[in-house]
Amino acid sequence: MAGVHFIDDAERFAHRAWESLKLEPPVDVSKVAKRLGIELYKEEFVPEVDGLYLLIPGAPPVVAVNCSYLKPPGRQRFTTAHEIAHHLLGQRIKSPARIFFIDSVKTSKTLLERACDRFAALLLMPEDLVRKWFEELSANPENRIAIMSERFGVSPWAMRVRLRELGLPYRSWDRGKIIR
Repeated sequence: MAGVHFIDDAERFAHRAWESLKLEPPVDVSKVAKRLGIELYKEEFVPEVDGLYLLIPGAPPVVAVNCSYLKPPGRQRFTTAHEIAHHLLGQRIKSPARIFFIDSVKTSKTLLERACDRFAALLLMPEDLVRKWFEELSANPENRIAIMSERFGVSPWAMRVRLRELGLPYRSWDRGKIIR
């Protein structure tokens, strides 16, 4: 896999999606999937499976996301974006042996998995808007994560991870501790 730069590609693909589709938060992930010719399904799976990406030669690519009540809408949206990344980044792998990817809570974080997470974060929570809204909500640190999560359509957990990635300090929900 020499010469493959998944992390850089994740950023480039997310940026292209925002520009070409004129996206607004919360990002319509079904619009992104449709533009790429991906058939999107919501199915109830066992709790360990968040979603899957399937590509069979001669058939349209498929993304299926676990719509169980155990998977909140924000998590489903992140999973959808992550699986779309498998479609975009998986094309960089020249091995015909892998036609599907199943993501679960126990999936190891390979370079490809980390790149798919990065694409999902960049697609759903672009840095410029995260920084802008973070600053706008500076007078309301207790509710900042909840408000931003709602605006971006992601889980509070995903929002906290994104803030940490960007080095933005936030008040933790427990003990009022500032996280940097």
